[in-house]
Amino acid sequence: MTQVFLNYRRADEPFGVAMLDRELSARFGSEAVFFASKSIQLGASWEKEMFGAVEKSTALLVVMGRHWLDDVDTAGRRRLDDPGDFVRREILLALGLQKSVITVRLGVPRPAAEDLPAELRPLLDRQDIEIQFRTAGPDIDRLESKVRRLIPGLGRPAAARTPAGTVTYRDQASHYDIRDLTVDTFHAGPSFHGPGRSSEPRRDEL
Repeated sequence: MTQVFLNYRRADEPFGVAMLDRELSARFGSEAVFFASKSIQLGASWEKEMFGAVEKSTALLVVMGRHWLDDVDTAGRRRLDDPGDFVRREILLALGLQKSVITVRLGVPRPAAEDLPAELRPLLDRQDIEIQFRTAGPDIDRLESKVRRLIPGLGRPAAARTPAGTVTYRDQASHYDIRDLTVDTFHAGPSFHGPGRSSEPRRDEL
């Protein structure tokens, strides 16, 4: 049923993408939103599941925060320049399949053409949307409206979500507050250890 795929970089604004998953799942239904940490079941072939979900999706949302461009591997090489980078591969697959690819900027400016690998520069020709901290509510409302127009068949949850309690998770760097949210993460693929990192998967998007 997946119709909206969240493409993101694990080292880049994880609370922002978790917020988007929570909000869009509440509006469209959880099964309509593919978020790797939530959607890939334990024991599943994560690579097969991920690319299969891109193929089934109508829209791929490229969630872009402050470190989307400059995240590097242990050798100091920018991940986005690596042809094997999963974020890059998912976007290129979606573009090749002529999916609707929408950049969702988390309070950051549009990248310059010279900042992107040539294969990803078509992103700059597509209408994007920005979600800012102070206007996150109406910004997400606007995103929902645009996605609903793009995918008229998106459903609505049968009942409104009623939280049992409120817990606040705060990303001190970005000042995002995520309320009543539990985020379960797992590492997909082999891990390595490098300077300043306790454990980081080869594939940086979870």
